[in-house]
Amino acid sequence: MKRFMNSVFVLVICGFVAMTSLVYAQEDGEIMEEVVVTATRISTSIQEVGSSVTVISKDEIEAKGLHTVQEVLKGTVGLDVTNTGGPGQTSRIFLRGANSYHTLVLIDGVEMNDPTGINRGFNFANLTAENIDRIEVIRGPQSVLYGADAMGGVINIITKRGKGEMEFYLGGEGGPHNTWKEFGGFNTTSEKWGVTMEVSHISSDGFSAADEDLPGNREDDGWENGSASASLDLSINKDIDLTLITRVWDGRTDLDNGGGPYQDQEDYSVDEQKIFTRIESRMSFIDDKWEQTFSHGFGDHKRDYNNDPWSGDYTFDGAKHEVSWQHNLYLYEENTLSFGIEYEQEKLDNHSNLDESVYTYSFFIQDQIKLRNSSFTTVGLRYDDHEQFGGETTFRITQSYLVKQWDTQFRYSYGTGFRAPSLSELYYVNPWGGPGGNPDLDPESSIGWDIGVEQSLLKSQLIVGAAYFQNDFEDLIEWNNGYENLDKAKTKGVESFVEVSPQNDLSIRLNYTYTDSEDDEGDSLLRRPLHKAGLNTLYYFTQNGTLNLGILYVGERDDSYWDSMAFSSMDVVTDDYIVVNLAGSYNISDSFQILARIENLFDEDYYEAYGYGTAGFSTYIGMKVTL
Repeated sequence: MKRFMNSVFVLVICGFVAMTSLVYAQEDGEIMEEVVVTATRISTSIQEVGSSVTVISKDEIEAKGLHTVQEVLKGTVGLDVTNTGGPGQTSRIFLRGANSYHTLVLIDGVEMNDPTGINRGFNFANLTAENIDRIEVIRGPQSVLYGADAMGGVINIITKRGKGEMEFYLGGEGGPHNTWKEFGGFNTTSEKWGVTMEVSHISSDGFSAADEDLPGNREDDGWENGSASASLDLSINKDIDLTLITRVWDGRTDLDNGGGPYQDQEDYSVDEQKIFTRIESRMSFIDDKWEQTFSHGFGDHKRDYNNDPWSGDYTFDGAKHEVSWQHNLYLYEENTLSFGIEYEQEKLDNHSNLDESVYTYSFFIQDQIKLRNSSFTTVGLRYDDHEQFGGETTFRITQSYLVKQWDTQFRYSYGTGFRAPSLSELYYVNPWGGPGGNPDLDPESSIGWDIGVEQSLLKSQLIVGAAYFQNDFEDLIEWNNGYENLDKAKTKGVESFVEVSPQNDLSIRLNYTYTDSEDDEGDSLLRRPLHKAGLNTLYYFTQNGTLNLGILYVGERDDSYWDSMAFSSMDVVTDDYIVVNLAGSYNISDSFQILARIENLFDEDYYEAYGYGTAGFSTYIGMKVTL
């Protein structure tokens, strides 16, 4: 607690400095433009959205200079990231205390959650941060628009589009543990089309996935990743547009047996290959009052495990197809009606004793109502028909209300969510003949709500906000000599932030999250901190350079690990920690840029997950050439 109070004091001082800079800022500071998000599956002003939303911009992503999306997400209000080791190791997201597999992850609308996983969760380890325009984090149940897996919320990663004159670029970076990164790409547009493409390669000798400060952990666990992404936008005519998006990656990660002492394992590794594609056509009729979007998304997942100490070599293959036909009716200026039908099929083949698939048909409808340009109400309903367990109905209502004379926005949302059992949970075959999957499982379900307020001051140069949230989860699927619907859980808490933009070249954001999570026996959920705070400062200097400062405080967390010597699970509480990162860039010329960053500036020794290694003080130097 003492360390927490000291950390709060540090962040308060940073906030005071930000406020002081605001007082002396130029009076002609530019009012921040409204941010457009897709929380309603239609581009909508953030002021009209009743859900709790965070948008991470391209400028912020590039200023941090980080390799992966999970690194970019750290410090986001209401969201916790845990890595089980160094680069390439398993990385999970906890949104408002929900399980990691209760958050749906999208790339340009393509679902990335892995059908080959035990609970269909997404592993962020190999998702690099290249070619991303923005990341939208939508908190709270979103099953009405996105179906299963969106009980806790949605993270939508939106890639860049070709724009401007033809541009080629390439670059590289080097750092500790023999870490090297190379990247390159191009983008261009014409009146009728736009193209963008980027490729990257990262390799690192890494460090021990199991904490090397614990006995028996000395072997470095390396990582190598190759990624590529591309988009093509075609304007067929004034009423028809066509978009093709694809992203692929191929990663190899050395593994240990787990976290804790004596977990080293030589020659144990996993190869992961993923391909995501989406083709979408948008058509407008009746003077743009009726818009149709037809899309097909495909995700291919493959994991090859090599020299597993328990099972040897084995492979998981999976795939997911999504077909969607959405209609948007702009009936009046004050009303937009959306509805659509969807079909999903997921497949899993473990090349041994499990080769299954399951499909889901869905229908959704949503109405957005505006009153006097101050009240914005969204009401939605969805029905999913799952091949195995049958029908599931979810609903959602949100309200945003603007008090313009005060520059105040009130937000409220209430909704339900569900998670369909994964193919492993339904059909797993125990190779030793014991209990396994359960085809009679019910879907997990949730009810969530939040209420919040945001206040803009000084021509939007200062924005403060706070929200209270609560989620109740039921019929959670657990292993108990076979998979069963056993558990309940509850999460509640407060999210708050202060955003300061005293002048065009400086932005400061301070946030704090309080999350109280517990299961049906009153025990805290693992790896969810009660307190978390972050500070991010982005400064543009001399019109040629950027400087980014990030400070992250994470409080104590309950955790557990497998003690291989005692052959039992051990409960533990991990200490709180503070990590400080610095990143900067400088344009030597219009075509040559220097990149640099320092991670863990004060060499903090900490755990994200107990018994797993984390990086110490690290410096990276790179460059980018634009042609």
